[in-house]
Amino acid sequence: MRKLLFLTLILFSAISSAANIIHYPERAEKLRIDGEVNVLYDVNERGTPENIRVLTASPKYVFDRDVQKQIATWRYPSGNPERDIPLRVIFKAN
Repeated sequence: MRKLLFLTLILFSAISSAANIIHYPERAEKLRIDGEVNVLYDVNERGTPENIRVLTASPKYVFDRDVQKQIATWRYPSGNPERDIPLRVIFKAN
């Protein structure tokens, strides 16, 4: 029983983190704009990201708002709050 619970937690964790992805903003991709955004965010007790802060964004005002909105939709397992999680997102147009 304990092994089954452990495997379930691993599977849930893998599913949760797999859904937490950043998509290239459609307009920036069409215009073939490259860029980078560095963020810090917290995860509350319910597993919801909050306090999403853009530290740097290049070019400014192209990716930062979209990255914040996408992170706000992510979900993590509840009961494991974290603070100041760093994230660096690099956008490269093909």
